[in-house]
Parts: sequence; C-alpha cells; structure tokens
Amino acid sequence: MLIRHSLRAVIASLALASTVLTAGGATAAPAPGWEVSLSGESPSESLMSVSSVDEDLAWAVGRKGSRGVIMRWDGAKWSKDTAPGLPDVWQWSSVSAVSADDVWAYGTVGRDQRLVHYDGERWSSVPTVGPADESWPEVPIDAVPGRLFKGGNALYTYSDGVWQTFELPPLVDIRDIDALSADDAYATGMQYPVEGGKPVTYHWDGTTWTLMDEPPVRTGTDTAKIAAVSPDSVYVAGWADDGANPPVPSVTHWNGTAWEDVTGELADLYLHAIAPDGRGGLWVTGNDQTEPARAEPVFWHYDGTTWTKKTGAPAPDGDTRWPSYTFYDLAPADSSGAFWAVGHYTTPMDAYGDIKVHGLIERSTTVSAETAGR
Repeated sequence: MLIRHSLRAVIASLALASTVLTAGGATAAPAPGWEVSLSGESPSESLMSVSSVDEDLAWAVGRKGSRGVIMRWDGAKWSKDTAPGLPDVWQWSSVSAVSADDVWAYGTVGRDQRLVHYDGERWSSVPTVGPADESWPEVPIDAVPGRLFKGGNALYTYSDGVWQTFELPPLVDIRDIDALSADDAYATGMQYPVEGGKPVTYHWDGTTWTLMDEPPVRTGTDTAKIAAVSPDSVYVAGWADDGANPPVPSVTHWNGTAWEDVTGELADLYLHAIAPDGRGGLWVTGNDQTEPARAEPVFWHYDGTTWTKKTGAPAPDGDTRWPSYTFYDLAPADSSGAFWAVGHYTTPMDAYGDIKVHGLIERSTTVSAETAGR
C-alpha cells in the first residue's frame, strides 16, 4: 500500500533527525498510546485486514454475521463503504490500497472467490484464476503500482489484465505476501501439516518466484506473516501451539544473506499481525495469552534489539475476565509513524449467558520512544 512504501522514502530523514536530537540532548518522544477508533455496535463484527492511502483515507475489511463488510475511514470516522458494485460475500479477508483510485479487496462466498477493484467511484469484479483455497480461505493479496500479488494454494501475479500462475509443491499454502515493488516481493506460508511440514518463503524478482532458505523457526511453528523493509531486511513470523501451554511465537529476520531468530522476549502470543515501524523496528500483535489470563489488547514493539510489551486501549464495553481482544492486521495510518490495528473483541455475558463479538479498530497516537528518540 502507498503509505507503507512511502515510509521507506523518509527513513533516511527520520534517522538524521533522530541523530541531531540525540546529539543536542533532547529527551525521547513519549511512548505510544493507542486509542479506540471503532467499537461497540457497528456494521462490522470482525475485521481481518486494513490498508491506508493517507491520514484521511483507509479501508478495513471483514464481516458481520454471514455477510462481508468493507469499512472506510474519511479522516474523521469509520463507516460502511457505500460505493456501488460490491458483490455479496461471506467475508472480505484482505484489502490493499495503492492510491485513492486503486484499491483491491479479496473475499469468499461458499466455495467461490471474489476479487474486486475500486477506481475511486465504484467497485468492479475482476476475474481471477485458480480454484478457491478451501484450506485457507483468508487468501492474502498485496498491490503495488502496476501489479497485484495473490497467495493461497499457488502464487499469482496480475498486471495489465493478465494473470501469471506459479505452481507450488503439494500441500503448500501461501499465507501472506509483502511487495516492495512490482519487481520485488516476498511471500511466506507452510508445507502442511505443521507437524512434519516446514515453513516456506519465496521471492519474486519481476519474472518468477524463487524459494528462499528455510527460516529457523521452532518445530511446529505455523509461519503465517511476512513483512519486507528492503531486500536485506525481511521478517517472517508465526506461532506454535501444542494445545496445553500458551502459544510460542517466533520471529526471524533475513539480512540479505541469512536468517536470524529475533524472537527474544516475545512470548505467550497468538501472533496474527506484523508490520515494520518505518524506523528500523517492528510491531506485532494478535491475541495475548499471558497467565493469569487478562482481557486486554496487547502490542509488542521490537527496536532492533529488545522487545517491549505494551497495552492497547480497552473498548468501553469490552470483557475483562479472559483474553477477549484479537487483532488480525496492522498497517501504517500516515507518514508520521501512526498505525491502524484491526480485529475484534467480545462483551461480557448477558443475563442469558450470551456474548457478542464486535469489530475493533485502534490507532496509535504517538511515535514510540524506541523508534523516535534513538
């Protein structure tokens, strides 16, 4: 998406400013806070993906009940996207915005898949190739100027109205894609089953996909997330779960030559989302399972050396008795270092023993001390 790629263009200037402030004895910027941007009764019940164009324009996708929903940020509030042309789906699982008039979304209905494109006025259905992925219907997409990438049970690229398919070995599923440009993209997933399988990571060079070295993750880790900063800085993340203990997350870093395990103090997290902070660090989130169980939104920040656990903003009506917050995606909100996080939370049981699930969107409110004041 545009904001994510634009962040790389300002890294050098941010680093220079940080050096000047440190040399002058300035104190570090305040630690980041998080504020709730959408909660309670809304058109969404769970949100799976978010993508920004700038501080006044973003999209988040998911579902409510058995119908897909696309939310739109206008700089002041989130509301249901009412642009014409959207087909009915069970769930929209991925969105990628290149610009205000170049936005893509992927969803599923039954055993069929739906791909749509927004041109600034309306949504239009785009024919896709390959069968719907029944193993992992939350197929990832990522768009950059001139090309769309799609994962699942094969790797697909789309440009100038033409699809190119890269066949994968049996039982391989691509769970996430991150593109630096039309000629430089990265994808990760697994050769299943997890037990007895192995993680896979591929690189796109503008012509074809090439299998990279295997990331050194813990046995039993399902590698489902990837974040590319540059050709010599790529993160792959996932988590392992034996059903009896808290989940064990894993994060590895590619330095252009080899992988390194950088998991460090990160722990007890169903890791569902990962995003570079634009300043040499990394944000991750998901569903926190720290014992004793506490119901709070949790984010972890990596400054290149150390992980720090941070608490997000609780929803006014959120449950407080067990881990009830889950985030599925992170994305830059603007070029200042702010981020969107999307997912869902549950409310307390009512008199009938029922709980409700609500869509949740949070926004970071300041640039972190770790990333702004070094």
